[in-house]
Amino acid sequence: MSDEQGLVSPVHTAFLQGMGSTKNRILLIHEVTRVGRGVSGEAAISITPDDALVSRDHAHFIFEGDHWLLEDCSRNGTLLNGQAIHRRRVSLHPGDRIQIGSSFDYAFGHVGDTQEMGFTRSELASFSITNAPEVSPSGPGIWISPSASVWRDGVCLTANLSRTEYRLLKYLASRPGDVCDYDSTIHAVWGVQRDKDSLHELIYRVRRKIEPDPSSPHYLIIRAGIGVVFFPQGLDGVS
Repeated sequence: MSDEQGLVSPVHTAFLQGMGSTKNRILLIHEVTRVGRGVSGEAAISITPDDALVSRDHAHFIFEGDHWLLEDCSRNGTLLNGQAIHRRRVSLHPGDRIQIGSSFDYAFGHVGDTQEMGFTRSELASFSITNAPEVSPSGPGIWISPSASVWRDGVCLTANLSRTEYRLLKYLASRPGDVCDYDSTIHAVWGVQRDKDSLHELIYRVRRKIEPDPSSPHYLIIRAGIGVVFFPQGLDGVS
C-alpha cells in the first residue's frame, strides 16, 4: 500500500545495499524508482553516462500490490542473481542481487527485515543516496551534473547530453579556460583517432544544447587551427 503522494508506506520501504559496502545504501520509498544514465529527480537513481552498457531509462523498481518488482527496460538487459532479464518484470526477494552495466551492483532488502523501522521517514532519508532533484552551484555559468544534466545560470536546461557530448564537456570542464588541442580532445571523447570534422560537428551539437545563441557562442569556443576551449563562466567572466 502507498500513500497519497506516491510514496510507499513505511512498513513496505525497501533498500538497495551496495555490494562490498555497508554505507552505500539507497532507500526505495517511491512507488516507481527509475534507474539509468538519463534519469533525474527525486525518484531516480542516475548512473554515470560513461557506462556504455546502461540505457538512458534502464530499469524500474516498482511497488505493486504488496510486493516489489524489478522491470528491465533496456537494450542490454539487467542481471538478477546472475541471470539476465530483458524487457520483463520479476518479483524481488530479500538478498536478490541486481547488476546493471559495470557500475551498479546492489542487493535488495526490506527495511523491516533489518529492524530499522524505529526510524522516522526523515531519519531514514538521512542515509539514503537516492538522487534528490539536482541543484547547481549558485552563481552564473555552466555546470554539468553527473547524470549529464546541464545547468546554465542556475536553471536546468531541458536537453540531455549524449554520451559523446558528455565526454566532451567533462573533458573540457576539467581544463577550464585552457585551449585543448584537437588530438587530445578527440582521444578523450572517442578513444580512437577521428577527423576534426567529427569534433566540430560534436561541438556544434553541444552548442545547440548549452548556448543561449549557438551562432554566437559564449561558453564553447573553437580556436581555429589550435583546438577548443570551454569557459564555464562565459566569455564575460574571462579576466
